[in-house]
Amino acid sequence: MDDEFHEGEASPAHPRLRRTFSTLLAGVASVVPVLATAWLLVVIYRILGDLGGGIIAGVFQFLNWLRGVAPDSVDAWSFKFPGSNLVLALLPVIIVFAVGFAVTNALGRHLLHWVESKIRRLPLLGFIYSSIKQLVDALKGLGAERKFKGVAYVEYPSPGCRLLGFVTGNFHDPHLGKDVTSVFLPTSPNPLTGFVVIVEDERVHASKMSLEEASKLILSAGLVAPPGTVSVEAQREAQKTDSPSSISSE
Repeated sequence: MDDEFHEGEASPAHPRLRRTFSTLLAGVASVVPVLATAWLLVVIYRILGDLGGGIIAGVFQFLNWLRGVAPDSVDAWSFKFPGSNLVLALLPVIIVFAVGFAVTNALGRHLLHWVESKIRRLPLLGFIYSSIKQLVDALKGLGAERKFKGVAYVEYPSPGCRLLGFVTGNFHDPHLGKDVTSVFLPTSPNPLTGFVVIVEDERVHASKMSLEEASKLILSAGLVAPPGTVSVEAQREAQKTDSPSSISSE
């Protein structure tokens, strides 16, 4: 009785507190993505500005050295004018774009392959360069839908437990004498890492989710459900509403 009395006294405040907390969460959910995006843009802008500033500083230091002028001299050339910070930030982007344009041509590709072959021959730097190269190539093609053939569930690591993965290929294994499917199982909430499992076709269950829906589900650690699905709470409420007891009571 005392518990019911205390619950009856506290119940009027609970809905107000719940609405206040929900409103606060709605504001946080609206503001945080905007602030995080703005902060990320500022960080990228500063990083590009520092890179461009270092490049320009080295160029002007070399030019002043050719002129025989000290860097701290009044006659020393400098890169200071209104809007120079924006130019410094755009300079690395322009350089990367120029390199990308160069390597898309036959001469640029040939020169790049020659440089890569020289670097790979170095004992330690060759291993580091090859590892970074493989990582960059994987990240570059990660967002391409042609890399993944679909979304599927895999019974892993035990029957009844299913993991969400991306189908990457299908082939016949002569040792097993069966058709198998290679599935990439990304980790959550970081889908850039994961592992590949080779599963028999009958143990792979196709999903109707698109690649974008599956990626959102993995990135959100399951918080963002695919569209068209119904939560368990909503299904229970619907079952209670449609139950014979509720109909007879009405």
